[in-house]
Amino acid sequence: MNILMLGWEFPPAKSGGLGTYLYSYTRALNRKGAKLTFIMPYCREEVNAGFMRIIKAGGTEIIGINSDLAPYAASLRSFSRGENYGLGLFGKVEYFNRIAAKIGRGIDCDVIHCHDWMTFPAGIALKKLKHRPLVVTIHSTEFDRTGQLFPHEHIKEIELAGLREADRIITVSGLMKRQIVEKYGIPPQKIRVVYNAIDLGEYKKIHSLKPLDEKIVLFLGRLTIQKGCCFFLEAAKKVLDFDSKVRFLVVGSGDLMHELIEKAIDLGIYKNVTFTGFQEDVSRYYSIADLFVMPSVSEPFGLTALEAMACGTPVIVSRQSGVSEVLKNCFKVDFWDSSELANKMLGLLNYPALNREMRLAGSREIREYRDWGKVAGECLAVYSEAVHA
Repeated sequence: MNILMLGWEFPPAKSGGLGTYLYSYTRALNRKGAKLTFIMPYCREEVNAGFMRIIKAGGTEIIGINSDLAPYAASLRSFSRGENYGLGLFGKVEYFNRIAAKIGRGIDCDVIHCHDWMTFPAGIALKKLKHRPLVVTIHSTEFDRTGQLFPHEHIKEIELAGLREADRIITVSGLMKRQIVEKYGIPPQKIRVVYNAIDLGEYKKIHSLKPLDEKIVLFLGRLTIQKGCCFFLEAAKKVLDFDSKVRFLVVGSGDLMHELIEKAIDLGIYKNVTFTGFQEDVSRYYSIADLFVMPSVSEPFGLTALEAMACGTPVIVSRQSGVSEVLKNCFKVDFWDSSELANKMLGLLNYPALNREMRLAGSREIREYRDWGKVAGECLAVYSEAVHA
């Protein structure tokens, strides 16, 4: 099957979980014999000199359009003013989609597959131009990205148009399926849930000495309102009231960085909180942590929880995450309940037998968890449905 795919990131141009997903997913499709052409924004010096760059990656041809399009340009202060996105974003989206549709028109394919709202206009145009079915995968909606607070009306309109035009919709969790049925009125019969997978070859425990003689609690992800970073710090304060020998590592970058540093200072816990910024070597951080916490406000899936378990780290996730639907050997809390989150942190930090059992049970569970080949197989079945509908 020939697939024309559109997305807004692909390693090494990576800012979050979508890049991790697409890297593993496209390789799995290639192994099953699918041929992919992937169109994305690609802001690099070699592209800036010209219109686009073509890269071969296994059975995938990547066409990088000269653009610095990126989705995460908001800050907490801009949210409070109703300015959800950085200046110029919508012009960049329009440009990318116009060029992507022009390029895609000349590419032979059986199905068009778009990831998230920034690619929907091109997907809709190509469906009509090429008379090929459109499949969209929803990794996150505007409601998720804004923590349900200030969803941007124009983005909601683009999302709704893409969902309506799609012949089939793939969501990464039942949580995400319910959201687009409830928020956008999409018929549930055209939605298929395909849970994410984990590449155990990419994530494994690294045996190394801890840099500090402290218990370590890890947050790893984009520093945005969606990820629940503020609730993580509030729970950290409650933990430190009982146990001062705990180090809270915040690994990641994002628009809330400065607000979070200020919050740590205001809470009086800044000496116990370390902000590392974005890091490539995430397995090292998972491996030195005594505990990983994913307190997301609204998380369609949550690949980081799988990555942490693959590295043998006990996990706490919010109930407002898709991954909580499939994981058994982890603690689950409501994102807003910082007291309960702190209690569970203290339990895993101060009871070695509990911590050890969670590590062992999580490691067993993740070894039996689905791989990307299963994800690719299920998505190929969705493509086939769309083609033969």
